[in-house]
Amino acid sequence: MNQVSRPDSPAVVDYTGVLRRRWWIVLAVTVLCLVGALGYIATAHKAYSSTATVYVQPTSADIANQSSASSKLGTVNLYTEAQVVTSGVVGDVALKTLKSTLTESALVKEITVAVPANSQTLQITCNTSSGTAAADCANAFADAYLTNRSAQAKASIDEQITPLKSQISSLQSSVAKLQTTVDGLPQNSSQRATSQAQLTSEQSQLKALDGKLAGLYGEAAQTNGGNVITKAVAPSNPSSPKKSIVLVAGVVIGLLLGLVVAFLWDRRDKRLHTADDVERMLGLPVLLSLPAKAYGRRISLSSPRSRTGRAYTELAHNLAASLGEGSHIVLVAGASPGPAASVTAANLAATLARTHSEAVLVCAALRDSAGPELFGLAGEGRGLSEVLAGQATVAEVARGPASAPGLWVIPPGMDTAQSEFTLQHDTARALTTQLRRGARFVVIEVQATADGADTLPLAEFADAAVLTVEVQRTTKNQGEACIRRLRQMRTPLVGAAALPPLRPGTGIAPPQQDHSRPGLRAGDRRSDEVPGRGGPALGRGSMPSAPGSGTGLDRDLVRPGRSAYEEPADRNPGN
Repeated sequence: MNQVSRPDSPAVVDYTGVLRRRWWIVLAVTVLCLVGALGYIATAHKAYSSTATVYVQPTSADIANQSSASSKLGTVNLYTEAQVVTSGVVGDVALKTLKSTLTESALVKEITVAVPANSQTLQITCNTSSGTAAADCANAFADAYLTNRSAQAKASIDEQITPLKSQISSLQSSVAKLQTTVDGLPQNSSQRATSQAQLTSEQSQLKALDGKLAGLYGEAAQTNGGNVITKAVAPSNPSSPKKSIVLVAGVVIGLLLGLVVAFLWDRRDKRLHTADDVERMLGLPVLLSLPAKAYGRRISLSSPRSRTGRAYTELAHNLAASLGEGSHIVLVAGASPGPAASVTAANLAATLARTHSEAVLVCAALRDSAGPELFGLAGEGRGLSEVLAGQATVAEVARGPASAPGLWVIPPGMDTAQSEFTLQHDTARALTTQLRRGARFVVIEVQATADGADTLPLAEFADAAVLTVEVQRTTKNQGEACIRRLRQMRTPLVGAAALPPLRPGTGIAPPQQDHSRPGLRAGDRRSDEVPGRGGPALGRGSMPSAPGSGTGLDRDLVRPGRSAYEEPADRNPGN
């Protein structure tokens, strides 16, 4: 059974994305830890280490204590000797030499002894708060150890010489007495023979003991247990803290902490940062993804040959192919407040009018619409709010921008606040029905947020909806709330458009030709047949009014085709 990953489960690319977005956190934490490491180096207690190297040679006592069958005859167990260096006996001797105020146990704790492999040396290291004291301490312990070792060897020999001398003295007395006895007895006396034999035996013993005593005296002259081959010197730099280790540790710890903080910070950030986030977290295919530099300081309609224009062309073809033949209403819904949905709807409507057939753009994002300004129609007067209030017809408010042939724009109008009271279900149905009959594509821009609730009922009559998301600004919660509202309106969501964030204060650059093609005015001639179109024009009574609404949508609703809206060429001052 295949496991289905959660929509918001992180992928490998998400981790690299976190590093790209939160690199400054990693850098800041790393620099902070590095500064902390430098502070520790500056304020930490300095420790200086100095080492004296002692060559250890076997004494006669060591040889005497070893078995003749031992394979290590003539060697010394250095690990045992290392324990002797840190013993209390050696520490007491070193303490007297140094005349230190420390106790014996405290002084011994500053000593460490290392035994290099395959050698007969001991490395005695002392750690103190100053370099001179460290050198003196190491040398004092080296001398104290050698002094103690020689004293132990001499004491061992003395312990053997004392009883031996006693035996020799006793034998000498016995031999003298026997000699006197032998001299006083007759030559052929049996007693003389016995005494002579005893004298000879004791003289042999005495000779052997004298030889052994001479050997011990010789060993007593060889009680030197070793010598210092490298004296300790005062170091110029402290051994602790070590700058290289502390600085590297600070950088490594800073990087690790920075990564943890960056990922936790990013985890709390619910914004959608990339188009991949939109697909993964909202579950919508991204039909349009614009690069970060798609818009500059001023927003304008995208040129068909530009990279952004080609992206909108691809979006228009994909929507048209998925919707099929006939007239369709496409809803462009903004997931967050701002002109992003308006910019997307304006470019999509202009592209549909250019690549397919006539299109109508309804600027229903009454507070955030930038459509009229993008087409150079700002300040054109009445619009959608007046149509919904029954104060104007579609033909009277629709404008055809010269910069987008085949497109008609219905601006928000002058009194946008009244739309909250005039847009009812039947009103929205009547308006969308008329617009559907007048053009193949009707693009309606709305805000799918809570602030756009006044015109969101138009979504019920849309054939498809595209959710506009400003990456790095729109949050996951905003996107999910908009999707929930659209699905409650039973609006088919075909995908999302991912736009770069529009910076605050971004201006609108209208087209150079900002003249519009005006719609039909009161008193203009109408015919039963629209010139250039195969179908009949929509005259009075062609639209059903909302029962009991009193909005006046039944008055002079004209099909918003190019021929129905355009004035003759000689009457249009912009042509």
